[in-house]
Amino acid sequence: MELLAKKVKLIRPKQEGYWHRLGIKLKKYLPIMAFIVPAAFMAVLFGYIPLIFLLAAFKTNFNLSIYTPFQALFSPNWSFVQFTKIFGENADEFFLALKNTLVINGIKLVLIFPIPIIIAIMLSEVKNATLAKLFLIILCLPNFLSWPTVIGIWQNFFRQSDGVINSIFGTNIGWLTSDNGPNGISLFRFFVISFDAWKGCGWNSIMFYTAIVSIDKSYYEAAELDGANKFQQTLRLTLPSIFPTIALMFIMNITYILSCGFDEINLLANLDPNWKLYETTLDYYLYNQALAENADFSYATALGLFNSTVSLTFMLVGNSFCKKFLHRGLW
Repeated sequence: MELLAKKVKLIRPKQEGYWHRLGIKLKKYLPIMAFIVPAAFMAVLFGYIPLIFLLAAFKTNFNLSIYTPFQALFSPNWSFVQFTKIFGENADEFFLALKNTLVINGIKLVLIFPIPIIIAIMLSEVKNATLAKLFLIILCLPNFLSWPTVIGIWQNFFRQSDGVINSIFGTNIGWLTSDNGPNGISLFRFFVISFDAWKGCGWNSIMFYTAIVSIDKSYYEAAELDGANKFQQTLRLTLPSIFPTIALMFIMNITYILSCGFDEINLLANLDPNWKLYETTLDYYLYNQALAENADFSYATALGLFNSTVSLTFMLVGNSFCKKFLHRGLW
């Protein structure tokens, strides 16, 4: 028995420790690590180290004219006064920006969110695959234009003096100006929503188009044999098949419910002082608080932290809902 135990011990492979296995993997994947390490370093440097400045949101006064940034961060004047200012002395400005942001994003969710789905369904009905891809590429081109270019294109179309539309039809429209009153203010939301749809709907339709293409074609053949027309096939087959994708994209949209996009808002707001005064959004309001002439770094940080917390809450709740009822989630 002792001799047999010695033979079994000799045959049993030597157990390797964690660090030994880690060293073997690092040596094996060294070329890949050469790409990962610089990216990880940049992520830590620009993504995680700046998070230390979130402490400025809990300072009574983050005064950089007296202290260095790190001295101001770790000074003993800890307080929640910046968060109380959001709903206190700055409540009017904050709630105006919040209302405008929710209205614009709410309209986008109701009116603009279905457009990429409709585009994807229409492209899936194109029998020629090459032609369908060509249409998709054309629809995606505006996504690669910067917002100054997009605003400039449409401004040239509707410029009052020598715009393309006015020159062709002999009109004097001037749509990129507002009236001196509430009637012209609503145009701002129209432009924000319209330009965002023109720029992003083609690009957003790629996800839905991919989901539709992956549906088994035999289902459509069976539905057609049962007498279902194109509308019935779309309603009873296509939409239920891509519903998990629709739900996930909807969750991603409501995650950014408090963000309208600063570039577009800033460029449009600079076209008319009335828009800048009445149509402030949270992004634009945060920018003014952080980088304007009388910037308040502590308050701007608290406001940004509040917005991020709300967005994170929306994402977690939406993801939990999706995983519970659709058995799919973002992670």
